[in-house]
Amino acid sequence: MGGRLLALVVAALAWVPAPSPAGTWRGVLDLAGGQLRFGLEVARAGPGWRGRLCNGAECQPLSGVRVNGDSLVLEIADYAATITATLSGDSLAGSFRNVGNRGPRTIPFHASRGVWPVQAGSRALVGRWDATFFQELGTSPRAIELGNGAAGLEGTIISNTGDYGHFAGSAEGDSFALSHFDGSFVYLITGALHGDTLRGIFHAGLRTQTPFEALRSTGTAHLKAPTEVTGADTTVPFRFAAPDLDGKMVTQDDARLRGKVVLIDVFGSWCPTCHESAPVLVRLYRKYRARGLEIVGLAYEVTGDPVVDREQVRRYRDKFGIPFPLLLAGVNDVESAGATLPQLRGFTSFPTTVFLGRDGKVRRVHAGFYGRATGAQHERMVEGFEKEIERLLAEK
Repeated sequence: MGGRLLALVVAALAWVPAPSPAGTWRGVLDLAGGQLRFGLEVARAGPGWRGRLCNGAECQPLSGVRVNGDSLVLEIADYAATITATLSGDSLAGSFRNVGNRGPRTIPFHASRGVWPVQAGSRALVGRWDATFFQELGTSPRAIELGNGAAGLEGTIISNTGDYGHFAGSAEGDSFALSHFDGSFVYLITGALHGDTLRGIFHAGLRTQTPFEALRSTGTAHLKAPTEVTGADTTVPFRFAAPDLDGKMVTQDDARLRGKVVLIDVFGSWCPTCHESAPVLVRLYRKYRARGLEIVGLAYEVTGDPVVDREQVRRYRDKFGIPFPLLLAGVNDVESAGATLPQLRGFTSFPTTVFLGRDGKVRRVHAGFYGRATGAQHERMVEGFEKEIERLLAEK
């Protein structure tokens, strides 16, 4: 009896509780060209766990947090993504994995306890910059907007077809490094001011690095208007055919669309910009449906497996409470998607919104979407959508 009691006492003294992942973390994705920084928050939620992923002061909830001993799994189900890590003391080490809009990818991840310091940028960095990105097949324009906020230097990047979301990060003198990570987009922009020119690198994913140069904007047009990017055949009604989420084929001849003003939303559940546009479309649908507006979403997904893609689109539908039909239209490669929509010329962007009159013919094509990070541009775009819908509804 005495020996057994002694063994129990020794075991009790030797037992060490598993470390807790609760708290705030300075997260890092190790890209080929530098470190993409972001914030993580993990906390107890009853018998389970919850968490948030943060870019500066902007945070989004994780869909799930699983803890098993020293193993931690952070789920970002919107993009079929996970961060898997092992907890050792005050450190996490593991990898980020997601399906990606070009196929599966894995990026090394590590984190330490604490929060990233707030570092404001110099006045010389703040403002709008007209940038040229130097890519393998030539150059392309971008706008870079930088400003100081609650989390220090922050901003966004804007192309001809919309923005890349909210960026936040660090600054030192006239140099900066800003990140955007949401489980799908993996973006890091680094740069420094050289005289009157901003030079740097735009990092996308694990390996892609695109150099850029930028001059302070003078206010003259540097980007194309989103309505000038993609053309359309306007002489005949717009045609489409794809199954809905219950497998029923839907075409432009569906009874619910006859004589209606129709918005065609060309989107993908893998696309964070589409996640920004969805609430706007839902609001427009609820506002104008009684007057004759219908919306149809054409989903171009990653895997091409209807079972997998259907579940991701269902999740997307349920997340935003989308009341209009969503169809599985194809895979998300721009050329493949464009081939299924032959009446569009120069299709380049997810999302793309096609406005159809009551006769079914294309009246307007808006490539891309300006998200909330663009501020006034977002508001002007939504106002433009409403004006176009009002104009089309007024047609006999």
